[in-house]
Amino acid sequence: MYVAVVDDQEASLAGFSQILKRISDAEPICFKKASDALHWLAGVDPAFIVVNNTLADISGLDFIRRLRLIQGRENTPIIFTTGKTGDRDLRRAAFDLSIRAYLEKPINPSEFLVHAVHIVDAQREKSDLHNRLRESTKRAELGASVSTSVDLGEIIDAMLNVAVMHDPTIVLHHELASKLAVVLGREVKLTGEELHVLGQAARIYDIGKVAIPQRILETRAQATAADRVSIERHCEAGTRLLAGRETPVMRAATVIAQTHHERYDGGGYPRKLRGSSIPVMGRIVAVADSLAALLRPRNDRPALSLAQAMEVLDKGSGTAYDPMVVNAIRSGLNDISRIVHETQQAAQAS
Repeated sequence: MYVAVVDDQEASLAGFSQILKRISDAEPICFKKASDALHWLAGVDPAFIVVNNTLADISGLDFIRRLRLIQGRENTPIIFTTGKTGDRDLRRAAFDLSIRAYLEKPINPSEFLVHAVHIVDAQREKSDLHNRLRESTKRAELGASVSTSVDLGEIIDAMLNVAVMHDPTIVLHHELASKLAVVLGREVKLTGEELHVLGQAARIYDIGKVAIPQRILETRAQATAADRVSIERHCEAGTRLLAGRETPVMRAATVIAQTHHERYDGGGYPRKLRGSSIPVMGRIVAVADSLAALLRPRNDRPALSLAQAMEVLDKGSGTAYDPMVVNAIRSGLNDISRIVHETQQAAQAS
């Protein structure tokens, strides 16, 4: 487990290396020059990076800005160090670049070690989570492959059982969104077979959220620009997790994972698709996902009523959402009201 240490002082490099050797499997790799570190980091994904404010060639802040442009290093954890004391502007600028910790020199070894161990443990947990997700899916698919009837429910359950360890809200959100999506799909005249596929696929369309750092999922503060980059990458992460499984449900889940945050006006992500170029199931789940999110409480607001949520979606009709799908809320209102009522009752009972 590599840890990159970037500092312009030999004494600091030696000190950090000595502390890091107390962490099992951690191997510090030291650099004085940012250019050397960036070249190495282009090919190696470390557990985290220790960056000093002053380096041999550029500032520590500039180093982090360049690091974030390297594919795969957008969310690499960073401990930022500085010899400046009480510099609030520097501290604010560093945290705006999504660092994990800000430490002033002389470094307290115990404080540094606590931050380092916390990051390493989180990285190990994340790696283990992804491994379990892949392994659970492989086992479920292997069992299905030797059966004449493929039980996709087992595959989906296996994936959700792992995902819920990262985001405890994901199952409840998917269950509500999938039920809403089926109603909306019925109202826009999908076939019975398409509705069955949609109902199953919508149970795992947001599985890519396992790639979003835990601190972002749990924060009550507004997401920073760097956090938004991390959040938006969950569509591609979900696509990678689901792709390559040749069943109608998994193909649909892959498409929905990639397109449920596209906007009808072309301003969404990740591909900025517009209008009918967005697959219909993606357009349906975009509305179902937003409706389900509005109806459930979040860290920054209480749950909205169904009437309030419909007002929000009406405002986004034709821009964020397909007007046909938004209109389907009203034509399917009886079933949607029943689903929402049953979901709220089940949540209160639990």
